[in-house]
Amino acid sequence: MAEHLQGIVGEDRVISDRVSLLCYSSDMSPFTYTPDVVVFPKSTDDVVEIVKYANENKIPIVPRGAGTSVIGAILPRRGGIIIDFTRMNKVKEVRPNDLVAIVEPGIVLDRLNAELAKYGFFFPPDPASSPACTIGGMVNTNASGVRAAKYGTTRNWVLGLEVVLANGEVLRTGWPVIKQSTGYDLTQLFIGSEGTLGVVTEVLLKLAPIPRYRMTITMFFDQLSQAGKAVTEILLSGVRPAAMELLDKLCLDVVNDVFKLGLPSREGFIVMELDGTEGSVKDELRRVEEVAKKMGAKDFNWTDDPKESLKLWTARKALVPSLAKIKEGYVLIPLAEDPCVPISEIEGAIKDFQSIAAKYGIISPTFGHAADGNLHPTMIIDPTNPEEWNKMLKMEREIFDVVLKRRGALSAEHGIGISKIPFAREALGRGLDLMRSLKKALDPNGILNPGKMGLDVETRDDPDNFFYAYLSRLKGEFQALKRAYESIRCFRCGFCRAVCPTFSYFTIESRGARGRVILSYYFLTNKVEASESLRQAYDLCTVCGHCMQVCPPGIKIVDIIEHMRRDLAEKGYINPVHKALGENILKYGNIYGLENAPRGELAKELGGA
Repeated sequence: MAEHLQGIVGEDRVISDRVSLLCYSSDMSPFTYTPDVVVFPKSTDDVVEIVKYANENKIPIVPRGAGTSVIGAILPRRGGIIIDFTRMNKVKEVRPNDLVAIVEPGIVLDRLNAELAKYGFFFPPDPASSPACTIGGMVNTNASGVRAAKYGTTRNWVLGLEVVLANGEVLRTGWPVIKQSTGYDLTQLFIGSEGTLGVVTEVLLKLAPIPRYRMTITMFFDQLSQAGKAVTEILLSGVRPAAMELLDKLCLDVVNDVFKLGLPSREGFIVMELDGTEGSVKDELRRVEEVAKKMGAKDFNWTDDPKESLKLWTARKALVPSLAKIKEGYVLIPLAEDPCVPISEIEGAIKDFQSIAAKYGIISPTFGHAADGNLHPTMIIDPTNPEEWNKMLKMEREIFDVVLKRRGALSAEHGIGISKIPFAREALGRGLDLMRSLKKALDPNGILNPGKMGLDVETRDDPDNFFYAYLSRLKGEFQALKRAYESIRCFRCGFCRAVCPTFSYFTIESRGARGRVILSYYFLTNKVEASESLRQAYDLCTVCGHCMQVCPPGIKIVDIIEHMRRDLAEKGYINPVHKALGENILKYGNIYGLENAPRGELAKELGGA
């Protein structure tokens, strides 16, 4: 398989060694599945040939962006080929007069917006993973983030797509126009389909002008449900916030600690953004303040200083990976973390989520994009404790019961993937059968991202494919377990990808900080053995520490690298240059400690000029 793919894209754009593949076996979800090969296309033509080969040989293919899915959407559940779009990352065209841009799927959102800012525009959907996530991934899951209440989701800002179908044919959908009524809207069919209907290779985006004025508002409440009620009342007052986030005390205390914000510690916290003209924003500010005070808000403040606002929103975006700081050895398991309820049900849903967490005694921070009813009731557990696993699964069931009872959706922006498969039938009913018919029509061989969305299987129960299951192998090994705990604090958010010099050069996960942390966990838990390939992954690290500067939970990545280098050296895997230097010192002594003349003679003997 690897040899055939090398014939399509070139030898340097296919990886099949075990060490490299393991770095593609996980995302931000609790699942792990390893591909047989990873290929890096540079054009639609490359993708066409890859897909044709896979279809002819009935080999599964999975499109991948930055690996920031929290539902397992980009994991190869049936093995096969991962198509990594990291190298298809161009902004192909910006048309300011039409308010559109054409981009490749591998472009990172923050990088896209930096480019669009030169023209005075931006792409409004704004997930917390914007420093890492790609437009292709956003299209496949219909991602949104903090701005959905005013600006909508990804599907509201995509006008057309280029898609490679399962048989290798290229389909172009949509037009660069504001409205159209020309047949079925095929663009919308592919958005949110998680790569199960086709492989997206180009995206036609609608753009918005950057607002002239922005303001960030903060307010605090004695009860989280009180904050939830305030959200509803502010929206009913006619205010349309550009962003409106709700955090409970656990979340607030974590971001306060990580980013030194100095905010009051209260049970409920709302941070919101208003945008538009200065006059319209200040008019909305008056209404927000009036409603907030009626609802019992404390410490109501606002700022239009871009630097102060950026500090708050950066902290909010880093919240999820920062939650790793709550308790050593505990991890956030994103299973029931993305429901959406009607805005009238926000207060009641929050109360229900809090009652469920109290019933089971599970650490459960709650936060979310409150203005659109998208809440994130997360669960943080000791992954080695079976009792906590069982409680968590019961909590998940009860959380979704609450969501369905309150007329909500299982997922607002993350998708179904693997995580929510057990609840897909209940949520979709006969709609799931129609989805399966569409899937069969477009992908008769079932090669496109199989095992997702309940399209071919309705279970996820395979304990061998839980990322944290390997910790049980370290029972009683205190030092190894402590090191593994440091590795699993990594939520695999990918923020480090943008600052890692070796990842930027190679664009392969095993050459980046995230990949090296994953490999250290697998090495400690005996999933991967010492090898020359593993040594190269760690030796290529420059130990610059840039990854640690952007790592929300502050993982000691440099320590992880140094530990791994020592472990590998003890097993005989040493950089050949270092080994030769050491052997020469043992044989000839330290020439750098000699006077200049003898040193020169020795250098000649060793082959120097």
